[in-house]
Amino acid sequence: MNGLIYLVGLVVVVGVVLSFLGLR
Repeated sequence: MNGLIYLVGLVVVVGVVLSFLGLR
């Protein structure tokens, strides 16, 4: 269960980073 939360968190972080790079 802990691994699933880590995976979801990683996906969210990657999405935020891609959005940030897209705004630039």
